Amino acid sequence: MSPPATGSPAPGTLGKRSPSAGDLPDGLGAGSADDGGRRERDLATPAAGGGGRTRPPAYLLVLLATIPADFISGNSKLLHFPLPPQRILLAVGILLLALDARPWRATRLRLRPVAVLAAVFLAWTAWSASVAGTLTTSFGVFAMVDRLVVPIAAFLVAPVVFASTRDRQLLLKVLTVLGLYLGVTAVLEVLGPHALVWPRFIVDPTIGIQYGRARGPFVESEADGLVMSACGFAAGLLAWQVPGRWRQVGVLTIGASALGVLLTLTRSNWIGAIIATALAFLVVPRLRRWFVPIALGGLVGVAGLLSFSHTLNAKVTGRASTQRSVYDRLNTDDAALQIIHQHPLTGVGWERFIVVSSDYVRQARTYPITNIGIEVHNVFLGRAAELGLPGAVLFVLVVLLGPVRALSRPVTGEFAGWRVAALGVVVTWLVCANLSPLPYSTANLLFWLIPGIALTPYLSTPRGEVGAVSEVSEAGEAGPVVGAVVATADRR
Repeated sequence: MSPPATGSPAPGTLGKRSPSAGDLPDGLGAGSADDGGRRERDLATPAAGGGGRTRPPAYLLVLLATIPADFISGNSKLLHFPLPPQRILLAVGILLLALDARPWRATRLRLRPVAVLAAVFLAWTAWSASVAGTLTTSFGVFAMVDRLVVPIAAFLVAPVVFASTRDRQLLLKVLTVLGLYLGVTAVLEVLGPHALVWPRFIVDPTIGIQYGRARGPFVESEADGLVMSACGFAAGLLAWQVPGRWRQVGVLTIGASALGVLLTLTRSNWIGAIIATALAFLVVPRLRRWFVPIALGGLVGVAGLLSFSHTLNAKVTGRASTQRSVYDRLNTDDAALQIIHQHPLTGVGWERFIVVSSDYVRQARTYPITNIGIEVHNVFLGRAAELGLPGAVLFVLVVLLGPVRALSRPVTGEFAGWRVAALGVVVTWLVCANLSPLPYSTANLLFWLIPGIALTPYLSTPRGEVGAVSEVSEAGEAGPVVGAVVATADRR
């Protein structure tokens, strides 16, 4: 696989033509002329000593397939899958990546503090689960894998998996198409006709929760909204980088995903998407002049939609004024604080809050107890309650040095655009993380993956001319092993 292109600040090209500096806003440019040349070599030169690459590597296609497969992870049996398909695809993709020496020869990962802290945090979590007895349970293991292990690993190896511009644009195209699907499905769920919704279990009121809102294949409205928001930002980046039909598809996806987020009827999604979108417009100088017109246009569009559909109007206003979920949040957060006060060092153990929460919920003077046996409606409080303050501090540090770092680290060329996309995804997730437990695997994956790509120049370095790195035969290469040997030789 070709090395990542970093380039210089001057705009360049990713598509069929070379846009001028005025075509792309600051921070979303495709890169410099040198950057564009390196990306052209990504497409044209032999990959790691092999023949010319005419198609993406097998591991990339399989790993990309895990994203839509993850949409149905909790309900795959309803589609007659004997096993969750994303588990199989993920295992196959990791195996193919490990056995392919080319990406490991092309890109050297740098050992950064975030990787060390992430390893310590995951070890602490595994220890907590072992002591609490949840390490040997399916819900404890899968929660750890889906919420922590896979997303953090995706962040760290993203520069290897998506080392070329073409590979990164392929991810954007996949997310754009998925965002369009989710947006259209959201409209069909809420406004009809239900006969066009697929899979059919989406419109089954006995499956999942929050029937009547846009839930998508996740059958959970907040998960649906988080993924649509991430896909919308990916579609915006694709629309800026790639001309032609994909730009049109990207613009269409932005509108569909924005409407879909509204139809989730979930306030955390609304707040997160609004704040993230506003920040994305304000941090890109050439987008600032469009902020007020687009904001006013959005308000007019929402008002028109609500006036057109009295049913939707009633649902939106009802959700905006409901208090039950607020009481759930206050009760669980207060119980988490009680646990932290009594067990500051170790917490109650990984995935144990639901089991013991009834012992810590107290009747408040100003609001009722509405629910028990649910997770803490704050990711950071939840980590502290289950893993203790040391585990929570480690988690916060990994988030700050990982996804959040992507928002402030200076980058140029193509990765400046990825930083804007990361801004949207990270801000949306952080807002929702303070209002919800966020157990959703796809949303957590995108929260880590997109900033990992934005930080490619920080997390990795190209090994130089790919063909001159190693004389190892293509047959029977063991990727990471070969990569470690080459790295040692390079240092010598």
